Amino acid sequence: MASQPSFWRMSASFTGLLETACILALAGTWLGSLGSLHWLLDLFSHFRLQYLVLCLLVLVFALWRRKWPLMAFAVVSLLWNAWPVVKVHRTGEPGEAKLTLMTFNVLYNHPQPERVIEHVLKADADIVCLLETNERWSQHLQPLRDKYPHHAEELDYGAFGFACFTRLPVKSMTTRYFAHGLFPSLVMELEYESQPLTVIATHPPPPMSSHTASIWQKQFIEIAKLASTINHDLIVAGDLNATPWCHGMDLLQTGSGLQFRTAAPVWPPTWGLNLPMMIPIDHILVKGELSIMQRTIGPDVGSDHRPVLVRLHRLVDRD
Repeated sequence: MASQPSFWRMSASFTGLLETACILALAGTWLGSLGSLHWLLDLFSHFRLQYLVLCLLVLVFALWRRKWPLMAFAVVSLLWNAWPVVKVHRTGEPGEAKLTLMTFNVLYNHPQPERVIEHVLKADADIVCLLETNERWSQHLQPLRDKYPHHAEELDYGAFGFACFTRLPVKSMTTRYFAHGLFPSLVMELEYESQPLTVIATHPPPPMSSHTASIWQKQFIEIAKLASTINHDLIVAGDLNATPWCHGMDLLQTGSGLQFRTAAPVWPPTWGLNLPMMIPIDHILVKGELSIMQRTIGPDVGSDHRPVLVRLHRLVDRD
């Protein structure tokens, strides 16, 4: 019978494994930082939280074993991943929250839609944006139609339909088709505290191929162009299939005036919470005088996403 590996051989093997893990994390960091060059590279950028955890573990081990080159790699990777996460954290300003909005990808083939409806009714948000609603959801949406005086629905688009509801005064609700015109978004012109408020509910496709990545990027670019023409308060909400630190999010924010501007962190995952690769891809961005005071990730009610509820206020008191 072969002898068991000695403690030192096992330790050396474990050290080699950690060194490899650190190199992979650092490589993923560098590749993700080049996301503007190619959509495949941008996929690496989404997992900075995982890189952070991995590099922290490697750093602790390197300090314990006095592996100084390994420690240096871990520190560089740790800082490189921490900065994009930190820079979007706590950028809001204090104030009294008066407006609430929920965005929720409900899962088009959800086996128990009534669980979703129950949660949405209980949350009682002023504006509700539900994504992935289709024809099978229609009958289940009736309690929300009864509760909210205004709503707009597109249920013929499979996993890319929407149903939006609000109790705010409405000037118009218009379906827009950004990029190649395949995926509907809703532009709501509302009134809040006697001032205009535009809300864009959107759900671009996941950038998992050259084709869908092109649509994903163009949708962000076109929404950014529209946002740049809006001089009053604006909210963009939905399942963006984008983390706060990916290139797609840069496209949405560059030149548009859109910001996270939140007193709460935006890094908590909203998709894949049962997977190691969990990431935050459901977001609310604002422009104008709005700031997000509170951002709450809702419970698991059967979708592969979690609902996101925000409480907002105006930075300038109009009273």
